[in-house]
Amino acid sequence: MDQLGALSLFNKVVETGSFSEAGRQSNLAPSSVSRRVSDLEAWVGATLFHRTTRKLNLTEVGRLFHERTRNILLDLEEARVIAAESEDKPSGLVRITLPASLESHIVVATAIFQAKWPDVSFGLTSTDRKVDLVGEGFDLAIRAGRLNDSTLRARKIAEVPRSLCASPRYLASAPPLVCPQDVAHHECLTLGRKSGDHTWRFKDGDSIIEVRASGRMAANSGNMLLTAARNGCGLMLSPAWVMGPSIASGELVRVLPDTPPDPPYSALYVVHPYQRFIPPKVRVLIDFLVGYFGDSYDWSRCAAVRTGSHVHSDG
Repeated sequence: MDQLGALSLFNKVVETGSFSEAGRQSNLAPSSVSRRVSDLEAWVGATLFHRTTRKLNLTEVGRLFHERTRNILLDLEEARVIAAESEDKPSGLVRITLPASLESHIVVATAIFQAKWPDVSFGLTSTDRKVDLVGEGFDLAIRAGRLNDSTLRARKIAEVPRSLCASPRYLASAPPLVCPQDVAHHECLTLGRKSGDHTWRFKDGDSIIEVRASGRMAANSGNMLLTAARNGCGLMLSPAWVMGPSIASGELVRVLPDTPPDPPYSALYVVHPYQRFIPPKVRVLIDFLVGYFGDSYDWSRCAAVRTGSHVHSDG
């Protein structure tokens, strides 16, 4: 039995005072209405109506049942209206965790989002640690690369170019660098908690070249590696969201452009823990981020929001 449908029909019978009128408004035959009410009475385990050929009256149990179910149906309708309004006007707090290297890009994006939906507020946490979204109460995470947690739902928001870079100062005194194999003779700034051996891959035509990348400095943060690269400490292989502004300013330059890294792009994802119902504030934000970080986004910009504008600038 469709319990919710039966409750709605029962309340319509009470309001109209007859099976016939309730059936007319519901596009049902009176006999069908009577049968469904009987099924409801069987489910409840009590008689809800006194039936005569001329009159239909609620029993005492029916009156109490109507009072309670009517409130339930009113609450349900109110919830539907609130949800529909929220669909058009998202509101509430959205908690997001993101890598430190994406801070400027995400902060600007959320500020632009708030210009359109001012009732949404943000709690941003910058960390390169993999956060337990459910356990720590986050709505979203911005993550890069391969995703392993199948309990979370993910949506790709960008594919960001990767490149090998170094500062002009480092290159001026470093060994020659004309092919990927030369990387093995350089100081390599690697992402990890310990310095040591790493493998960097490059594409040369149809061939993949693997190179041992080692150096005296490693870090678990792209921002720390970026600072080291700017200061002439070695080569850095990273996506444009880390190095883009430094490349644009000339602090870093691309090397080995004819043999790009493999893979050439790093995927960026927005991840959330919601399995069935996604709150409107989260769903609308995800859609916004996908559009904002689309193919035309300039990762070389350290953007600032212009008041009253939905664009990002260098100023």
